[in-house]
Amino acid sequence: MDSSLEELGEVGVRIYIYLLTSKEPKGVREVSRELGIPVSTVHYNIKKLEEKGLVRKDNNGYTIARVVPIKGFIVIGRKLIHKFFIYSLFFIGILIGEIIKATISDIDIDDFLITVIVSLAGFSLFFYEAIKIHIKLK
Repeated sequence: MDSSLEELGEVGVRIYIYLLTSKEPKGVREVSRELGIPVSTVHYNIKKLEEKGLVRKDNNGYTIARVVPIKGFIVIGRKLIHKFFIYSLFFIGILIGEIIKATISDIDIDDFLITVIVSLAGFSLFFYEAIKIHIKLK
């Protein structure tokens, strides 16, 4: 995580992520309501974000001024993708490749089953963890 975010604490990071993934500017009360955080706490943390140059205020509310790296995530536009989701795609790719290989050539059934089981387990675990993190951020 960028040092700018590490100093903010969990609430500051949650507010930053909420503003990052929002399509339009948000006011303090709206952030408070959406995240279930007291207005005074949101106001305090937004001021800290503003001092660091991470958010800015305009007539409609607060928006992201600067995108910084967030540990464990890839930021694409206004979307956050957790590294576990990328890992799950790797395992599903192995599974699809193995199935394609099995349909076009003779394979050892034992190796096929082991590869399918391991890739399904890897996909399932990483995908489950990515979903848990995604839900926690909401």
